Amino acid sequence: MIADGLPLLRQLSIRDDASLFASHPPIGLRRRMLAERPWRDPLVVLTEARAERIDAELAREYERFRRTVEWSG
Repeated sequence: MIADGLPLLRQLSIRDDASLFASHPPIGLRRRMLAERPWRDPLVVLTEARAERIDAELAREYERFRRTVEWSG
């Protein structure tokens, strides 16, 4: 199974994908850095009401994107 080999691939990426010119750390290092960070509760909690307001604000953009995808396919 692919998931079983992910830790090894991440470990290899720490060495193989490292570059002085990279804009981001290698995938394995990013994953390790995130896994080792202590848990913190979120400072902002998205409520259902706020999510609905955001969706209403973005409805026009969603529709425009939907049409673009529909016409291009």
